[in-house]
Amino acid sequence: MTQEIRELIDRILSSYDEIDGRFSTAGGLGSLLSLYEQIRRELDRVSFQELDRMTGEIKNVIEALLTIDYELRKIQNLKLVFESRAEQANE
Repeated sequence: MTQEIRELIDRILSSYDEIDGRFSTAGGLGSLLSLYEQIRRELDRVSFQELDRMTGEIKNVIEALLTIDYELRKIQNLKLVFESRAEQANE
């Protein structure tokens, strides 16, 4: 029974070492879990309301810029029409 427990512990530790080795470029499993906890804490500091508000503000800015773009294109088209008429009158 003791031998079976030791073999089981050895397999568990071997599996853990293998998983830890996969994350060696990130500093190991412990470092990765620490980063996970840090990211989770920081994300908790940002509310969904805050994200929704900022997204709404961005959408408002985009709509305003699209309106300005549309109006500038209308002015450009009018300018082209008037210049075309002026050229026809000069002929």
